[in-house]
Amino acid sequence: MGKRHGTEEQRELTLMRAVLYAFFVSGASSQPLGSFIPYLQSAYGFSYDLAGVLLSCQSIGNLAAVLLTGILPAYLGRRRSILTTSVWMAAGYLIFASGIGAPAALIAACLMTGIARGGNSNFSNTMMSTLTEPRATQGYNLAHGCFAIGALLSPLVMIFCTTRWPGYGWRLTACGLMLLVCTQILTYARMELPPETAKARGLGGVDRSFLRDRRFWLGGAMLFCYISSEYAIMGWLVTYFTDTGVLTLQQSQMMSSLLWLVIFCGRMVGAAMSGKIPVRRLLLVDGFGFFAFFLLVFTSRTPGLVIAGIVGVGVFMSTIYTSAFSLGSAAIRGNDLGSASMNFLGSIGGVITPALVGFIANQLGIQAGMGLVVALTALLLAAILLSVYATRERAQA
Repeated sequence: MGKRHGTEEQRELTLMRAVLYAFFVSGASSQPLGSFIPYLQSAYGFSYDLAGVLLSCQSIGNLAAVLLTGILPAYLGRRRSILTTSVWMAAGYLIFASGIGAPAALIAACLMTGIARGGNSNFSNTMMSTLTEPRATQGYNLAHGCFAIGALLSPLVMIFCTTRWPGYGWRLTACGLMLLVCTQILTYARMELPPETAKARGLGGVDRSFLRDRRFWLGGAMLFCYISSEYAIMGWLVTYFTDTGVLTLQQSQMMSSLLWLVIFCGRMVGAAMSGKIPVRRLLLVDGFGFFAFFLLVFTSRTPGLVIAGIVGVGVFMSTIYTSAFSLGSAAIRGNDLGSASMNFLGSIGGVITPALVGFIANQLGIQAGMGLVVALTALLLAAILLSVYATRERAQA
């Protein structure tokens, strides 16, 4: 019994390590689009409208992949499914690196990166949901912490390359990210995967009982509001600070990395505290803190206040996604379709919001566009309050 338990524990740890590396690469490759936007605008001269469309195209690709990755494993199996979606990230960065500036090509590249991002996210969350507790909750935090490491490093690489080679440094960054994605694909091809839950090939063998569990829907509502806020912030933060004149372009890029550094630290602390602080209590603190500090960022006009606001936003953002997903994941353990469906609910906001911010900015200015994000953080707080209240009886039981 002890030997079998040890073997199972080793299998889970090996799986966790492979997922952590894959999600690190996903963070490095799927988040920098917001940092690329100012360089793409400068190189090809497009408007806020097109910038918003590009950000939303990544979200559309993400949404499509979330749907596909809930269905494809029932027909192709998990490994073939994740390999089918992950290769598109490399293809998207190949277009960026090539210097093709046609709007259709850039839109296609953003769709490709979104498809890969959605596939990576759903696969990683599903793999972590197969682990036993409290390792599963710890795994969510560690995975998203690794995502944050990648996301904070890539803007720093961008700053280095664009400073060293001003004319084409952003294209060199795209080349480096493309090569990094190739190592992720190799990891997917070689990692040992847990048994699949479907009783038979096709959707007929997939368990859909999670649709009757309110924890699934409450988790999805929180993810919708959170991802709407996150995608808008990450996509428009650099442009917002630069165009309002609060910070220079390089300072704005540093704020993006600072935000991800704080998020990473917060997620590592969250992983260490898994099981020690009730998820509902943590969500309440995060919801109030996120709203208050983003409001500070929005109203600040000096670098010092901006930095303080960014640090606060990162601290309270860091465990919202993992806590919300953990709350809902009790209804979808190891279920590819369930994990995809919850991600789908959240990803809808990621499709709508970046473009909506762009359209508002084009009509009323970037300040008005980011005002929408303030409203979204307030909606997230409301969703958290509803979830905590609605699940109170289950928690007491």
